[in-house]
Amino acid sequence: MVVCNRECIDKIIKYLDVSPDKLCSCEDNVASIGHLHADESVMYFTTFIQALVKNSRYPNILGDDKETQALTRQWLEYIINCVNYADTPAHAKRVLKELNAALSDHTYLSGTKQTIADIVLYYTLYKIMSELSHQEKAQYVHVSRWFDNVQQDKKVRQTLDSISFNLMHLFL
Repeated sequence: MVVCNRECIDKIIKYLDVSPDKLCSCEDNVASIGHLHADESVMYFTTFIQALVKNSRYPNILGDDKETQALTRQWLEYIINCVNYADTPAHAKRVLKELNAALSDHTYLSGTKQTIADIVLYYTLYKIMSELSHQEKAQYVHVSRWFDNVQQDKKVRQTLDSISFNLMHLFL
């Protein structure tokens, strides 16, 4: 199972409010969304996301400076290479542990501002986070804090249900 698929791309397109029709360039390794089936993984995912950002009204969502942009691109690669295939409990736990360590001293993946990497990671982690018990969410406190923060934006969440991170459930 891959999560960087047509459904994920559709949510990103909706979030960025961009028309995917503009994206059909073999030269830049960007395929048209129309050629992608619902269950297919996206080749050149990072390039595709960057092309969507470039064609959106939010070009700074990749990052305000070169360092942040480089970090954002690295996170997009991490998402496609690691999170995308976290389809077993063992893989999911490994990814959550890595992300928990990375987010221990950061508000967002690339620093202090939300980038497209945060948005993409939110969509790719949604199913994993929704299946965790409250005790498991507490084990990954930094990921849980980050996830809950990102999901507060209704534009990001779209039609997805809000996931509860209420620690009171631990004590009931």
